Amino acid sequence: MSHHRSRQFSVRLKELLPILAVALTVGAIAALSVLAPRLGDSTQASADASPSPSAEPLEASPSAEPEPLPKFKTFKAPPAIDKIPKKPKIDPCAVPRNLTVMTFNIKGGKVSPGELGGIADVIRSAGADVVLLQEIDQNRRRSGNVDQPAIIASHLGMQSVFGANAYITDRGGYGTAILSRFPIEGYDNTHLPNSGGKEQRGVLRANIIVEGQRLVVFNTHLDHTSDSLRQAQIGAVMAKVNAYDGAKLLGGDLNAGHGSGVLGTALATLSDAGASLGASHDGGGRVDYLLPNSWLAAGDGNVSPTRLSDHHAVTVDFSMRGAADC
Repeated sequence: MSHHRSRQFSVRLKELLPILAVALTVGAIAALSVLAPRLGDSTQASADASPSPSAEPLEASPSAEPEPLPKFKTFKAPPAIDKIPKKPKIDPCAVPRNLTVMTFNIKGGKVSPGELGGIADVIRSAGADVVLLQEIDQNRRRSGNVDQPAIIASHLGMQSVFGANAYITDRGGYGTAILSRFPIEGYDNTHLPNSGGKEQRGVLRANIIVEGQRLVVFNTHLDHTSDSLRQAQIGAVMAKVNAYDGAKLLGGDLNAGHGSGVLGTALATLSDAGASLGASHDGGGRVDYLLPNSWLAAGDGNVSPTRLSDHHAVTVDFSMRGAADC
């Protein structure tokens, strides 16, 4: 009997649970609707009671003083540049370049280091700007193991380049040199045809910048024993000379006189600047030449015998134009 009553109670409880859930939900909603306005009033009252941080300004401390603002220097803007200024045009024909050129065979470099100052004196006295030296040594025992071109150039405040045609030792040799008070921008030395174990010869080239204008200078010393060999050598020299445009000059010891085939080959494209100067050797012959092309006009010239060599120093003044059509 009791078991039957318990079962009935469980069934009724299950039926009442949904009703109870609805009743609780409704009660909760009603309670919240009553309490919400009161809670809002309380929060607003609390906010009104607390002082605003910006309501009243803080009073400055009587001992504090305002720091001065840093001062800055005011710079004025630079004026606007409308156009870049152009470089003035220079008429290459209106300003000829004047220079003095010397060729000098110093007799195999067979001078003591102390006599190199004497060679420098000969150059200085002539006022030469460009100098072509033949038979000059570089670091050879017979001439004191010194760099002759560099020493002579140092006496004159010039630049120097050297072309070795015979290498006597690992440290130096024998050949030709070019000295210049103008900048030298590039040089080379080319060996010339040879035969029968004769002394090797060459042609030394240097690009010299004379007041902005290039002058190509060639210095050579041809064989003194065989005319046929000299002819082959001057042919090689002129092939090199003719490969360059602009102002150029060939000088040196050609070991050939007036009317020779060697000189005739050179004069096919060059001119003889010292034709009226006379002998350039103690033996009475003329073998040392300065041969410019048409870009250089020859002026005064001079032949100066010295005690330092059996050759004389040959000097000519030139005026070099700056363009082909001047």
